[in-house]
Amino acid sequence: MYTIPLFPLNMVVLPFEQVPLHIFEPRYKKMIDESLKNNTPFGIVSKNNGSVDSIGCSLKVTKIINHYKSGEYDLIATGDKCFQVIERSKVNGLWVGNIEYMKTPEIEDKNILKSVQNKYLELLIKLKNEKNFEFLMDKDISFQFLTGISLPIDIKRSILMLDNETKRLVYINDLFQKILSQKIQNTENNFPEA
Repeated sequence: MYTIPLFPLNMVVLPFEQVPLHIFEPRYKKMIDESLKNNTPFGIVSKNNGSVDSIGCSLKVTKIINHYKSGEYDLIATGDKCFQVIERSKVNGLWVGNIEYMKTPEIEDKNILKSVQNKYLELLIKLKNEKNFEFLMDKDISFQFLTGISLPIDIKRSILMLDNETKRLVYINDLFQKILSQKIQNTENNFPEA
């Protein structure tokens, strides 16, 4: 079991996802100071209808854009690992969670991975995202296929809650299939940007 500070926000973060954050509250400025000083993660958990989810994602600060004299930060943090909150408590106004990290994704079914890779490539071509396909195709974990794609919180929460890699890949495969079929029927580009 690990103990990390928790940052409840109206968002769901997935591993590999980069999120911009503006940190202005004293308790969270202190959290970021400690994270940078000790090279330790903090966790984002989603606020959900007045309560806080018991699952989340650990993040590390990957880029400081501005550090103001007031101690505020503009920064980029990158999602690392999914976790389950076992118990939480408040320490000096900051939620701290005893967490267990979820298992590292393991590919059990190469066929579903290949299907997701093919649909992902098709999606990139249809969205005319032609720059550096080779880099974009170098993905073999479910969460990697979602980086840079804007998804609703409910879909991201559903993906985060899936307890194994095959289930996540099947979900993403179905999601990509729905996006591709809508794209063909609708000539207007109103889909998540990749």
